[in-house]
Amino acid sequence: MRLIYLILICLIACSSQIFSQWGSKKFKTGDVISSNDVGTQGDYHVEYWKDGGSGTMTLADGCDFSCQWGSVNNILFRKGIRPGSEKVVIVYTADYKPQGNSYLSIYGWFQNPLVEYYIIESWGSWKPPGNATRKGTVETDSGKYDIYQNSRTGASIEGNKTFQQYWSVRTAKRTKGTITCGNHFEAWKKAGMTIGKFYEVSFNVEAYQSPGGQATVEVKMYNSPEEMITTSILASKQTVSMMPLKSNAPIMMYNILGQRIDGFSAPLRPGQHPVILNATSGASGIFYSHQSKK
Repeated sequence: MRLIYLILICLIACSSQIFSQWGSKKFKTGDVISSNDVGTQGDYHVEYWKDGGSGTMTLADGCDFSCQWGSVNNILFRKGIRPGSEKVVIVYTADYKPQGNSYLSIYGWFQNPLVEYYIIESWGSWKPPGNATRKGTVETDSGKYDIYQNSRTGASIEGNKTFQQYWSVRTAKRTKGTITCGNHFEAWKKAGMTIGKFYEVSFNVEAYQSPGGQATVEVKMYNSPEEMITTSILASKQTVSMMPLKSNAPIMMYNILGQRIDGFSAPLRPGQHPVILNATSGASGIFYSHQSKK
């Protein structure tokens, strides 16, 4: 009996650690947050944090949200996934109107070692990160990013600590596009920047010593490039054309990495070629096909 009691205590303790990471509060579309809070909305983690000033975050469907702030010292509005991984791909559009110092970014943390990281897409009057060591560049998603690293002491996911900050800062601002997070993480590793255990990958609007601003963001988060490709093709109802066939046997689709694309397995007519076309007849991707045995 005592053993069962000890097991229950352990389970309760483990559960409390899990829920403290995610936040036990459940949000819904239309909720407005105006003070420090954390929780989930469907599959997404939601966090509002500030250390002074005023602001509100209004939750929309999925990973979308809007925010506005007045005179603040530091405020973050973010929505994303925990723990995330190096494979996350994000497609976004933002109506971003900052005043003073602000960032539009992908944001998160690693643990062991403790690292706060940013992939900066746009900013306000001041381009981050300031006093930091330049570690190189990475070219990805139709742009070039400068890579930086610096040390900081202050609030973190583990309390007040000294930790590293990693930065990829786009050389030219933009407010919409695709972010292949793994390309940044890989570039950081090549620059000698250690990546530990993933804690979070979020879309973030942040302001620091800013007189005010606002943003509305529409965000799609995918767990991998393959998921993004498959989801995009199926959602847009693109026409699938295949390589010449000798029979009407079922076809399996694979991407250029040799990975199976789910959702494509059907008898197709002979005499077609291996290009996937979109609604405007532009080639959206090259795939390989394999004819199954009857």
